[in-house]
Amino acid sequence: MPTITQAMPNIIYFDHQTSALSAGPKAFSSRKSLPIRGRAQGGEDGNLMIEENPVDWTFRPADLQGIHGAFAVFVTGNSMIPKYKNQDIAYIHPNKPPRRGRYILIETKSNSGFIKQFIRWNKDTLIVQQFNPSKELHFKRSDIQNVMLVIGSLDA
Repeated sequence: MPTITQAMPNIIYFDHQTSALSAGPKAFSSRKSLPIRGRAQGGEDGNLMIEENPVDWTFRPADLQGIHGAFAVFVTGNSMIPKYKNQDIAYIHPNKPPRRGRYILIETKSNSGFIKQFIRWNKDTLIVQQFNPSKELHFKRSDIQNVMLVIGSLDA
């Protein structure tokens, strides 16, 4: 079996049927083109502030290449450990709908944001899971500006 040493950001694919190697799409952009719109605000529930203007820039992952409105946030607090830790970067896809068990960014009408695990919509209530402390949280639909899928993260 061949050994491959390849520097990121390129991905090498190995086809087990043909034993062929091929270069795949870049895992991340070669320049920092994705805005980071989250700034730590504190709060024991992992609250963070969603900013209109970027607070920093990061490399754009392949899944967000060409996606208008995509952005990243710095995770704050410890409410979602072990999945997300303080100062991790979470990548947000603004158009993909949430699915049960996946992680989402909830943006409230007051521009606050929460990263939690999506459970379900129950009429006019969004139900999510927090890990630390472990509890189910409820958000009224009337208080929510947007619910966006977290497609991945980068450890701080």
